[in-house]
Amino acid sequence: MEILKVHDRSRDRYHALTISTVWDRDRVRQSRALIVGVGALGNEVAKNLAMMGVSAIVAVDRDTVEMANLTRSIFFRESDHGRPKVDCVAERVREFNPDVEVVTRHGNLEDQIGLGLLRRMDLVFSCLDSRLARRSLNRMCEQVGKNWVDGSMEDLLGEVSAYQPGTTACYECTLSSVDLRNLAQATSCRGIALERAQAGKVPTTSTMGSIVAALQVQEALKMHHGAARSLAGKRLIINCLLNDFDTVILDRKENCMGHFRLGQVTEVSEFAASSTTALDILQRFRDETSAVNAYVNVGREIVTELRCMQCATAERPLRTVRSIRESEAICPTCGQLRVAETAHTITEGDELARTPLSELGVPELDILEVRGEGAVRWYELTGDLARLPESLRSGMQSKDVLQEARGAITQ
Repeated sequence: MEILKVHDRSRDRYHALTISTVWDRDRVRQSRALIVGVGALGNEVAKNLAMMGVSAIVAVDRDTVEMANLTRSIFFRESDHGRPKVDCVAERVREFNPDVEVVTRHGNLEDQIGLGLLRRMDLVFSCLDSRLARRSLNRMCEQVGKNWVDGSMEDLLGEVSAYQPGTTACYECTLSSVDLRNLAQATSCRGIALERAQAGKVPTTSTMGSIVAALQVQEALKMHHGAARSLAGKRLIINCLLNDFDTVILDRKENCMGHFRLGQVTEVSEFAASSTTALDILQRFRDETSAVNAYVNVGREIVTELRCMQCATAERPLRTVRSIRESEAICPTCGQLRVAETAHTITEGDELARTPLSELGVPELDILEVRGEGAVRWYELTGDLARLPESLRSGMQSKDVLQEARGAITQ
């Protein structure tokens, strides 16, 4: 006798997605998202993604929870004071929806997220309060051709901008000459990005966090579905003081310094950040191309030495410029600000050529550029995939799948 099975919609977590005329359920459920900054905005973005049941969330943030965060961050508790924000968000998202895999990275974006991991993301969100960090994310997304959505807020004002590398303006295109000059000053100071006073943090509200983050997630999904009327190349200005929404088109500057795209990426399963050296990569490059005068670009400024000009003492931190705080740059002997020697390229003869890449601040699954006379290659540290959850190890969705999904969203 045939048994009739009745589907109980009340017990289907994703029933609303199934009957949606806007979103493709499978596409949403298979999506992988990167959230850079998991404070007020990042909490709300993570909440929305968890409710929709995305496959995986990678959360990166350098900060710890403060009591002042509790008025605008849904996933933080009083008992979390002093804990890394990413750990708290991961714990609460898993409680909220066990179907969502959460991977955490505690630290600076460029120190924690390799380009190989970024290119496997389907949705990328900036929930940052730093122009310098936004520029870093912008350049990373431009290099691997990954769409991203930026959000910001202050009091009852907010903005949401969407960027599509190679097609629309990038974040750096929107910066004024004054902005660019200030960014240059922030990263100069003898090679050390000084800690800025945190007392003047931007005032935010929980209501604006909900509004801005909801729009960020909505626009990212629209771009992921190939919607014709997404916010790509535009900025949505939200003025809740006047209950006014306005959209402006962002002008693309063809000579913008942020427009650099990697070429074809070679995935190398034998390469991993913890065990591979620049010399290993240069040897493979030489075998493939026979090019001479080759060097590896590690994609970041490595502080190779901190030297005090007053007392002549020196230290070799071998860390990225962004990870060195002002307090560390001060000479412990005489209290003077030390001069930083930095490097971003390595040749076979360099002392650093035999140092594992992870010890130089290169994150897992990064992509490194190698150049020689008449040749260039981009090698991915694909061996690091084994350390990631299955949801992040699977292949990237193809352009054919994207074309099929475009019919799922209302144009």
